[in-house]
Amino acid sequence: MSSTSTAPTDPSCRPHRALLPLLVIFTLALGLATAWSFNHTVDESLFQLANLVGPTTESLLHGGGLTTCTTAMGTPDYPICFHAGRMPLPSLVIALGVTLFGDHFLRVDFFKTTLLLLPLELAFALVVRRLPIARGRRWATVLLLLVPFTMTAFLADVVNMQVEEGYAYSMLALAVALLLFPVRPMRQGSTRSQVAQAILFAVAVDGVYLAKSSMAPAAVVLLFGYLLLQRRPALRLLTILLVIAAPIGWALHQHHASGRYSLGTSIDGINLHKGNNPMFLSHYPAPLGGSLDVYDSELNSGLHFSDEWSFNDYHQHTAVLFLRTHPQQTMQADLRKLGVFFFSIRKYGSSENGGLLRQVERTGMTIFRLIFWAAILGAAYRLIRPSLSSFRPDALSQRAAAGIFLALVAACALPYLLGFVFTRHVSVLIYPSILMCCRLIADSTPVCEE
Repeated sequence: MSSTSTAPTDPSCRPHRALLPLLVIFTLALGLATAWSFNHTVDESLFQLANLVGPTTESLLHGGGLTTCTTAMGTPDYPICFHAGRMPLPSLVIALGVTLFGDHFLRVDFFKTTLLLLPLELAFALVVRRLPIARGRRWATVLLLLVPFTMTAFLADVVNMQVEEGYAYSMLALAVALLLFPVRPMRQGSTRSQVAQAILFAVAVDGVYLAKSSMAPAAVVLLFGYLLLQRRPALRLLTILLVIAAPIGWALHQHHASGRYSLGTSIDGINLHKGNNPMFLSHYPAPLGGSLDVYDSELNSGLHFSDEWSFNDYHQHTAVLFLRTHPQQTMQADLRKLGVFFFSIRKYGSSENGGLLRQVERTGMTIFRLIFWAAILGAAYRLIRPSLSSFRPDALSQRAAAGIFLALVAACALPYLLGFVFTRHVSVLIYPSILMCCRLIADSTPVCEE
């Protein structure tokens, strides 16, 4: 996936060497400033974090694994003990933060924000090594890298500790950057460089999967994208083994903790049911500032479950039955979900802001939609008709990059079209869209490369 590049001593390439430290310092400072502005007045225990992150973190620190007994899943009259209810990465990060800095909300948020920005900074480094020589295109690329830090939907992922997207976003960005902007072309690079990239890529993909079970299709697309680009059998095998270690290890843990081998969680069933039931069309999209969680008790009304897997299996079976027997309602629901995932500039699924901040949110979402669709349309065009530019003679690499991005968008959308879509579910694609646009720029001009 290489282009004609210039020697690093070319005067046109020298200025880009100072950009990376500036980008890293600026984005880290902005991330920490955002964390402080949103959380410096918060005075509560991290063990109260929502979405089961707080209770599972507390259990983890006390040797109980990812266990929580709760009524939060819509069973107000009796608790269900979940041993397999959440993917591990969020709780592991918060547990490490508490171990290092104590049960202090802001300090741990600073830790989480910094730690999860590091993969993004590595993605910056990969792009900056391949900046266009032409000054206008170079600065367009730099500005694209910074644009997400003007979007509240993205900054929410950067500083949020209780949603899985806050842990998946940067891992996904790094994996995509390694595919679109490898340090050396995968067919030409040195063995040492290729091994390092393979390990880093596998860690990033495993992080995406271990952050959220619905990211499993995205992880599969990323792995196949790597195998498409990497021609060396030994490195293919190494990457496959490292990537599949995460789901295998997680399935073994799930069996040990809950008695069942599972690649997902025991709340996947109710998440599917939330998006596929007779009441869904009257509840969705959720009111601004609201969520679908308030309707969980309706889905459980009159029922009693002996354990987490009977709870999961009932909701999964009921949702699948609804899908089979209500095709018209399912089609209507799918159209609404598609609208939220691909077009909406309103924020759904979290607290609503008012006044100026709401306008800032919508402006950021509008910018994201423009970039998102520019990336999709640009990738589609390149897939059908790759550039004939002498700077990018390898049409196959252009088609591969475009195809990987489009498949990734589909893989990220699919689980939520089966379930339900909130704004944060789309936000993980903000940086992949930016990276695809950067790749489109690089494909049409000579670039610097060290």
